[in-house]
Amino acid sequence: MLRTFLLVACFALGWLCPWLSVLRPLMPVCLFYMLVAVFLRMAFTPRAINWRHWVILAANLATAFAIWGGMLLCGVPERFAQAAFFTAITPTASSAPVIINLLGGSVTFGSMGFLLGALVVSAAFPVAIPVVLHQSAWAALPVILARVCLVALLPFAVAFLLRRRFGERARAWGRRLTPSTLYVWIVLVAIIAASASKTLEEHAADYPRADILWVLLIDLALCVFLFALGALLGGRRHRRECSQLLGQKNTSYTVYLAFACGAPFAALGPAFYVFFHNAWNGIQLIFAERQAPRRP
Repeated sequence: MLRTFLLVACFALGWLCPWLSVLRPLMPVCLFYMLVAVFLRMAFTPRAINWRHWVILAANLATAFAIWGGMLLCGVPERFAQAAFFTAITPTASSAPVIINLLGGSVTFGSMGFLLGALVVSAAFPVAIPVVLHQSAWAALPVILARVCLVALLPFAVAFLLRRRFGERARAWGRRLTPSTLYVWIVLVAIIAASASKTLEEHAADYPRADILWVLLIDLALCVFLFALGALLGGRRHRRECSQLLGQKNTSYTVYLAFACGAPFAALGPAFYVFFHNAWNGIQLIFAERQAPRRP
């Protein structure tokens, strides 16, 4: 009950207090802590890569282009199609392995899916962005590489070295640290909500309210579709994991890229999506069967 209250309270606090976005420099620290704690429990073997990881990656890229192209064919203004594209193509959120663990899913499956998604989707951006925005994305390549290294590869490398040096003791540290990741994630939710609220506040004068409402409706539809598609592609064994890998998005990543590539309206898509995917994860955590055994 306390966790439920904290989750709702922190999201409301962040949304109502956009000035909390000044705490954004704490986000990399929180993400690093959460990922190291989760990666310490991960089995570092080639068998950790499952064929469903590639299915989810293909779905991540294919649905983004299909939604973008479909909206254009239906006569939807290009700015809305671009906002939907940036939302749908966003790679898996850094906190997804943490949420997968809290939901009783496989830490190894979720962590490997997150890593592969960060690498493959990021590699696709220099090709995808020119198609959608009609301009080159090579200038943003250093930013892409830096974000991938900082958010994904550095925590993985630290956890890998600790596992090699301390073996099962390091894995035990991960198990002890894992419960605290929920509270770190709740703090992150407050900061992310404040950042989204700040974005809305800054651009409220730039775009009509009807445009912002349409982006919110597009994000809601995408959230439902992506989580449902991920669950379907995951089958019975990896339903929770694949739903998170496809539905939970690293929105700050593509918000930054959209602004860097001169598409501020497109950035509203991933910026507002944060509300819906965190709301869904909050609901799942509230009703999750916490007694279910977790797979390593």
